[in-house]
Amino acid sequence: MAKKGTSEGGAPAANGNGQMLRAPAEHLYAEELEALIREDKFERPPGWKMSARAVLTYICGGKAGKLDISPKYIGHQRLVEIAISTLVTDRALLLIGEPGTAKSWLSEHLAAAINGDSTKVVQGTAGTTEEQIRYTWNYAMLIAHGPSHDALIKSPIFRAMEAGSLARFEEITRCASRCRMP
Repeated sequence: MAKKGTSEGGAPAANGNGQMLRAPAEHLYAEELEALIREDKFERPPGWKMSARAVLTYICGGKAGKLDISPKYIGHQRLVEIAISTLVTDRALLLIGEPGTAKSWLSEHLAAAINGDSTKVVQGTAGTTEEQIRYTWNYAMLIAHGPSHDALIKSPIFRAMEAGSLARFEEITRCASRCRMP
């Protein structure tokens, strides 16, 4: 399974003309993220780049030292607080709502602030398979050398679980029910 959305070196993918469609949030707002990490004086949950308060400031706007942090989400701050609180507890977060209500945007920015990497994404479609969610095999290597770590092709979810970081599963309800059930 090829990595969608990133090139070989982990850089954002380009369109057919070699131009990037849109850089990930951690690239677009790198200065703000660095300032928040530098100025953050609160306790950071295990594996997080910054404290929950700094994540809230990154999402809803505020200040980090002398730098103004632009709001990324214009809506109910309480919703963002609940989302961050859920993620602090090491639980899954499911954002449900009408199309166009910034669910994907919010999840991208939460991942960028918490882990510094919002690119571990599975895009759900009617054709999404279980292998795209978990892992698959490089069958040539599997036949030649048998089951091995090198023959394993890891999904974004698998890579996030290995690293103890966040992964995003977009449009999960578009997937066939057999892919949504444990």
